[in-house]
Amino acid sequence: MDTAMIDYLFKVAVFLGTAYYFYHYLLRNDVSFLANRLFLLSMLPLSFLLPLAPLRSPFRSLTVSPAALAAAPAMPAAAAPSGPSFASIIVFLYWAGAALLLLRIFFHLFHLYRLQRRNPRERLRNVTLVRVASPIPPFSFFNRIFLHADKSCNAREMEQIISHESVHIRQLHSLDILVMELAVALQWFNPVAWLYRKALKETHEYLADREVIAQGFNADGYRLLLFEQQFGAKLFEFASHLKQSQIKRRMSMMKRMKNTGKVPYKIVLALPLVALLALALAQPRLVLAKAAVADDQQQTVQKEENKAMSEQELKDLQLKLEAKEKDLKEKLSAATDPEEKQKLKQALENIYKKRQYLMSEQEPAAKEEAKADTQMDKEKRKELMAKLEAKEKALKENYAGAETPEAKEKAKQDLDTFYKKRQAIFDEYGIVKVKKQPSKEQLEKKLASVQDMRLKLKQLIAEEKNEEKLKEHKLKFKELGKFEEELKLKLEEMSLK
Repeated sequence: MDTAMIDYLFKVAVFLGTAYYFYHYLLRNDVSFLANRLFLLSMLPLSFLLPLAPLRSPFRSLTVSPAALAAAPAMPAAAAPSGPSFASIIVFLYWAGAALLLLRIFFHLFHLYRLQRRNPRERLRNVTLVRVASPIPPFSFFNRIFLHADKSCNAREMEQIISHESVHIRQLHSLDILVMELAVALQWFNPVAWLYRKALKETHEYLADREVIAQGFNADGYRLLLFEQQFGAKLFEFASHLKQSQIKRRMSMMKRMKNTGKVPYKIVLALPLVALLALALAQPRLVLAKAAVADDQQQTVQKEENKAMSEQELKDLQLKLEAKEKDLKEKLSAATDPEEKQKLKQALENIYKKRQYLMSEQEPAAKEEAKADTQMDKEKRKELMAKLEAKEKALKENYAGAETPEAKEKAKQDLDTFYKKRQAIFDEYGIVKVKKQPSKEQLEKKLASVQDMRLKLKQLIAEEKNEEKLKEHKLKFKELGKFEEELKLKLEEMSLK
């Protein structure tokens, strides 16, 4: 999760950097300020959203083997590390920095609220004029203009200042700045984000300067006013005021504002650039490795070597495993130390797995023999059935001898898998297994035996003090109860017939 977040933040930084440098080298000197503003504003949300798009990159690929791809969902989750990882530390530092900048935004908003509450206000052409007592450069925030009415400031200069700030209010530049401040808070580690904010504020000032000059104010007087406003303390980072951008560059741009400016054709180049960047940073394509063929061949050779083991050798190995299993069970019943019991249980689990593996190696051999002749003769059919019955018997013994509920559940799953595979073999060769229906007397005898076993288990449960054995007895008691119900149901069906 932490690495995914770091990857996302890196991609956002790349998108923001690309957008900023595209603006800086191709659009910054154009007088189409509105188009520049729209470009900067549109690229801001795109930079945060495009890394989340579910795209596959045509430029990057990830080579995986089919075996690894198939085994991936079944792999257990990795254990959590004992201490914090490097990635989690980086993410913690990132959120700490973002939280500080967000607090800074709230602090400035509170400062603005307190400033307007402590100073006199008046309504002027749908805006609120806040006259601040202390000497500050004029600025606006949404529909409020904050200014210091100096005695040396005449009515004409005051009108120019109000006209300038009114442009910021009409065009909602304060909303742009708030959104940009949030983006900077989320990308505070990225120096380009701070340059991006400066570029957007600079564009706001060009738009306001153009509107003031278009209203008929003297350009030379307005430039002089900008120089005068250059002196004084800078109050708010994210407010719109006359001192936001470099005065020298604004003077230069004002000389070129006679033309209204058309949307530059260079903006169209941003579309394929963004598309290519999105595909380049998208998730890599998965490609199956050619070496997988060699791996499959190696597995086939291993299987052939395993098949080379004779039936006698398999039987001998099974007998050894059974003897070892019996010895481990005796040791487990006599053990008292919890750690030793756990080791013995693990050893028993390994024995069960080895026995299951040997049985699984016998099954393909039986199936291959059946495939050799589709019209299976009686001898081959009898041999196949014997092998399948032997495997079924071994799996049932494994199920009956399971010591823990987990081992019992595993043995039950192995039995279910065996029955499905056996039925597939029967369906392939048209073998129909005729099940012998037990007689009523046999069912009644079996029911009485089950009821007797349940009574004995009930007594053992009442007397047992070992928690593990008590849990095992209860599990067997519950299974026998289900079996008893099934036998009763079969007897009822027989009586109805």
